[in-house]
Amino acid sequence: MLAPTKITPLGLIGDKFGRRLNVWDYKVSSDDLPPSLPIVLSLGTSMNAGKTLTATSLVRGFKKAGLKVAALKITGTGSGGDTWIVRDAGADIVLDFTDAGFATTYLAPVELIEKGAFRLLNHAAENGCDVAVIEIADGLQQKETSELILAESFRSMALGAIFASYDAMGAKYGVDTLRAAGHKVLAISGRIGRSPLGVREAEEATGLHVYSPWELQDGALSPVLKARASEKLANGQANNPYLRRIADSPNPMVALGQGRAHSSQLRIDFLGKLAHELVQAELGETPGPRPGGDSRATWPSPFGSVSVTLPEMLSPGSNPLFMFMSIQAPAELIEAAVVAKTPRALKSSLGSLVQALGCPPLSATRMDNLVSGAWSMLQAVDQQNVHAGPAFSPHDDLDEMIMNFSGIFNEGVDQHAPLGRA
Repeated sequence: MLAPTKITPLGLIGDKFGRRLNVWDYKVSSDDLPPSLPIVLSLGTSMNAGKTLTATSLVRGFKKAGLKVAALKITGTGSGGDTWIVRDAGADIVLDFTDAGFATTYLAPVELIEKGAFRLLNHAAENGCDVAVIEIADGLQQKETSELILAESFRSMALGAIFASYDAMGAKYGVDTLRAAGHKVLAISGRIGRSPLGVREAEEATGLHVYSPWELQDGALSPVLKARASEKLANGQANNPYLRRIADSPNPMVALGQGRAHSSQLRIDFLGKLAHELVQAELGETPGPRPGGDSRATWPSPFGSVSVTLPEMLSPGSNPLFMFMSIQAPAELIEAAVVAKTPRALKSSLGSLVQALGCPPLSATRMDNLVSGAWSMLQAVDQQNVHAGPAFSPHDDLDEMIMNFSGIFNEGVDQHAPLGRA
């Protein structure tokens, strides 16, 4: 075995006046006040879980939507590969913690890291960016990362988080940890995409969709990100111009699920099916005419208003507001259900939706009927768009497709490689 490399320090680098140079003296000059620029977080189970490629793919997706994007890595150890790859993806501003004045963030107080991130975000905003993709190094158990995910400032700025993992167990733990910390986890990606079984297990365990890098680069997450921006605009941030630009950005043309991608009407129809089952479950009745007749009500959703049929009670004017109609269904769970590749993944996403709406679990029979009806609707859309792009694959073809993506996760081999499909 070769001996480890030995390094002998020769001295410190100074300027022409003999003063020691420090990266702190060369940090960006922007202030460290809380920024209004929206962010998307790329987090993961550990190093080499696929966080950098996930962040890179998100940058590419935002660029396809016509947005100006900053790519920031706010913790870790400086590495050229981390910044080169996002620059190759088209990021307009590329910065890391060294630009905030840190040689490394290891053991740095989380308050200083937070202020450093604010400086980078304000610099990006001053240079015209609409959104920032932020990678936080290592895994959720790493000291600084574990503290940063608890910071209220990042939660309030974030449209959401994408979680990169090696396997289904890591995906489940990471998603649960982030949700418990108050984060909106929008999707899963990372090296788990090399395993078809891992993908299916993660989707069934979390109710979220596992996106390949190509799907993220094509803008497949765009409906969810736009919906999250619209939600923030409606909840106290109506004057945020960055959120408005994201919400109004065009949807990229993608092949994911063909006609399923970016169809607001499909998502509204899907929610209509869900609402029908929830109404029937709450009434404890089977479908059919009722003595009091029916009326129509509107249920707001991230993709538009859903028309829901409600029963008129026998006493005049006593039409009830069903519990779920006071809650807006989470966009990421709607999206996971609509783009589900298997009935089991669809069932998991539906279960998560029912729970998020504050409803008791549907009976096995009612859930099976809902899954069957929703899956038939999604398959019909696929058939209508069979000539628009590659169709949803059966499991064997899906497995082959996922395995074909595996090479791009071999980090450390060539991080300066082109991003286009091989």
